[in-house]
Amino acid sequence: MMTMRIAVCSKILQEYDISEAVSIAADIGYEGMEIFGVEKHLPADVSEKKVRTLAGQLRNVGMECVTLCTYVGMFAQKSDDECLREVEKFRRYLDIAQELECDMIRVQPGGPPQPSAAREDHWERAAHYLRECCDLALTPDLGVAMENNFGLSATCDATLDLVARVDRPNLGINYDPGNLYRMDRYYGHEAIARFGELVWNVQVKDCYRDDREDDYKLLLGEGEVDYASIFSALDAAEYDGHVSAESHKDPTAEFTAVDIARHEYEAIRSLIESI
Repeated sequence: MMTMRIAVCSKILQEYDISEAVSIAADIGYEGMEIFGVEKHLPADVSEKKVRTLAGQLRNVGMECVTLCTYVGMFAQKSDDECLREVEKFRRYLDIAQELECDMIRVQPGGPPQPSAAREDHWERAAHYLRECCDLALTPDLGVAMENNFGLSATCDATLDLVARVDRPNLGINYDPGNLYRMDRYYGHEAIARFGELVWNVQVKDCYRDDREDDYKLLLGEGEVDYASIFSALDAAEYDGHVSAESHKDPTAEFTAVDIARHEYEAIRSLIESI
């Protein structure tokens, strides 16, 4: 059995400052963190001092910065001027990634929620600016991770189509089976087999397939995604990267964000141990 490492998306702990979020995650047992570009954590205009402090804290607690989950991109339906501003944000995140010893930055292609609704110019625009980001990341030897999410990367076919259009060695996939489950019948072992070595990171959250208001606001195990077979397929594919908790469950006074983070850690550990 390959060893998967358990990480947490900082978004689960977004009500806390990033320093508090790191301490909480380390205490629970997480080995890594996907740091999101939310205001309290890692917006593009974060100060250099805060980044240096965060880098030191991560080293001190022995946690890895798995990826910078930025909100850069959404290129497909933006103007050139808007896209160029997004690329400038990406340049800033390149510096931040190096300070945090992080080798992967998430960039979103954008597009209509269903890839089938996209025009050819949407595809070409997204591919062009993703290519720009990848080229900027080549010299510092960083990867660009494209998440399975609403837009041009919402299905297996669309994701692989876009990867081929970009045609850069440092473009990989932030595999999100929960998002794929809602958009594509191929979300589990078929997706893992087709993506192959393009799977650089895995995000785990449970959900339903319909459009109920609470379709994402679940703890792992409360939804319909067959994670037991997904973890078996990841193991068979010899995936030994991080598996990151990303529950969208809303915290309450009775069940806090810390409780959610702890529940997801235990649920993921159980899935790994059951392989």
